[in-house]
Amino acid sequence: MIPRMNLINRSVVTFFALFILSACSSDSGPDELPSNPVSGAQENPEPNNPGTTTDPSVDSMPDSMMPVDGGDNAPGGPVAALVLSPLPSPSITEDPSANDEPIPQASELNTITSFQVVRDPAPRIPFKTQAAEFSEEDFARGLPEAVVTVPPGLDTTSNAPPFFEGLENVRVSAGDIVEIRYIPRDPEGELPGMFAQELPEGATFDDNFDGTRTLLWQTFQADVGITAFTVVAIDPVDSLYRSSQTLLIAVDENPTSVEPNIAPTIEPVTSYTVRVGDPAVVLLDGFDRNGTTPTIELLNPPATATLTPDERDPDLQWLQVIPDEVGTVTIDVLTRDEIDPELTGLDQITFFVRPASDFERSGARLKDAAAGSGLLFGSAVSPVFYLQGDGGVYESVASTEFGIMTPESSMKWDAINPVPGEFTFADMDNLMQFAALHSMSVRGHPLVWHRSLPSWVEATAVNDREVHMREFITRVMNRYGEGIDYWDVINEPLNDSDGNMRQSIWYEAMGESYIDIAFAQAKELDPTATLVLNEFDIGFAGPKFDGLLQLIDRLQARSVPLDAIGFQMHVFSSYDQFDELGANMAAVVERGLDVHITELDVAIADGGNASQQAAVYAGVVNTCQAQPRCNVLQTWGFTDRYSFRTFLDPLYLNRSYQVKDSYGAMQEALGNN
Repeated sequence: MIPRMNLINRSVVTFFALFILSACSSDSGPDELPSNPVSGAQENPEPNNPGTTTDPSVDSMPDSMMPVDGGDNAPGGPVAALVLSPLPSPSITEDPSANDEPIPQASELNTITSFQVVRDPAPRIPFKTQAAEFSEEDFARGLPEAVVTVPPGLDTTSNAPPFFEGLENVRVSAGDIVEIRYIPRDPEGELPGMFAQELPEGATFDDNFDGTRTLLWQTFQADVGITAFTVVAIDPVDSLYRSSQTLLIAVDENPTSVEPNIAPTIEPVTSYTVRVGDPAVVLLDGFDRNGTTPTIELLNPPATATLTPDERDPDLQWLQVIPDEVGTVTIDVLTRDEIDPELTGLDQITFFVRPASDFERSGARLKDAAAGSGLLFGSAVSPVFYLQGDGGVYESVASTEFGIMTPESSMKWDAINPVPGEFTFADMDNLMQFAALHSMSVRGHPLVWHRSLPSWVEATAVNDREVHMREFITRVMNRYGEGIDYWDVINEPLNDSDGNMRQSIWYEAMGESYIDIAFAQAKELDPTATLVLNEFDIGFAGPKFDGLLQLIDRLQARSVPLDAIGFQMHVFSSYDQFDELGANMAAVVERGLDVHITELDVAIADGGNASQQAAVYAGVVNTCQAQPRCNVLQTWGFTDRYSFRTFLDPLYLNRSYQVKDSYGAMQEALGNN
């Protein structure tokens, strides 16, 4: 099923996954790291490219960076501004062409009525040529190392993390049943809790009523490949102290396997809360574990319902319905087996239709409340909200509450350039249209990051990476630069725990100077934009923030055109380090830089409640507004439904788009300053 889903739009899959991912994984979420130090698989703080240190001089920088003589380039003196040598011509990979340009999408396939939505043309390279998320080499390396999340203040010397006993990767043949018993252990002798992040299709995770659980999964030929299954162990003393353990299951081809012919279904869908009169759309993807393609039928469609084949894959169907009265609309979807037409599956899609008045919010809109003190307020926006059942409500909130938006994932490298010479611009083009229509500023995010990279980029030769990086920056900024005021040029360059430089593919290739190169490239392309370094876990005192200040000092000593620091602020309802946050902001401002809150959300956890969450939101707003150079504040989404931390209810509208205490707390804090 993955190949067919890709033909529609890779971002549709991403969007569906956003609210499934836990805050422990980073595509774990947006930049997707929880706001607490992470331990476990620690990265080597020392560079692995000879001759490069964490404080490279001009002499250690690549040949592409040449100092412009400013009259004081003596050793130990200020370093002059740097310019870049020209990029190669022709480009190291094929540039975008007319074949990559998005084309209009049929209106029956989305919820937008205010502008023409576009889609990407059909991919010219089959999805199967792209590398899988996990390879045979990954499998052979053994069980992946657990990712341990450590809440602030916890002493790991007296409380070691929970773990699972006796796990190893599993290999089976198609048709076999996978059976894996999960035995959680705590070094202090207590019994940890656990939960599975996402089950393989058709699997169960059964309670054995002795503190253990068992994964049972009947495999089919359609499951051939490597599947990653992650279970999280929860410390019995502190529920925020967790170990996420991934296990790889390799399913091999088995031509002799005799599989039962089971009834087809549709890929999981959920219920939606919608506003009367809004178009609602749902992608219906028939799924058969036996590997065939079922047909899809609506048994009781309302008069306004239409079923339209996808423009690139007619096996997929788009349901659009425009509910014209308040109430509950339930549509039965029948899937009919390709081999045995008498074998059918039955699923339901439910819309809870509410009047427009149910979505009204009293008081000033957040962007208007913030504007009185010169603060630009906004949010990240999900990439394909207009392909969801509740897209109309989502659009209504986003278009009225925010003066600036960040593309949640539409500008990441794997979204825009998944294959060399192949470009998928439609999602970002649509968000740019949306922002322009509603007079929103846009934050470009991110130009350079160690995550969300296509596998082909990760496999590039070390000596070619500088050119690849600069070409990506150039392509993105040339296409979108006129509509973007702020750029997150570098995202998360520091280690999670100690503040040293992260051992990314960029650092491997260029040392710390990859940051200089990226900022120089961005400045050359757009001299007027605000250029930002964005980082997480810098909202409190500690080695991470100390490392950030040291990095800023080195960059400024080299005249890197850095304008602002982005504080991500994925925090919890127990967060109370506002003095530390204020001091950290002041330290950044002392270095002549602006401060942006770029990704604020407040997860409710460990006994927290909505009132405590609201107090944290208000406290962050107040701390920002007390610092005159904190001039942009953005949340990472606004409805719990589509948060990467959805199970912790981290945002200020609930899953039905009703305001929570946090909305009013921010509204008041913004208006009072």
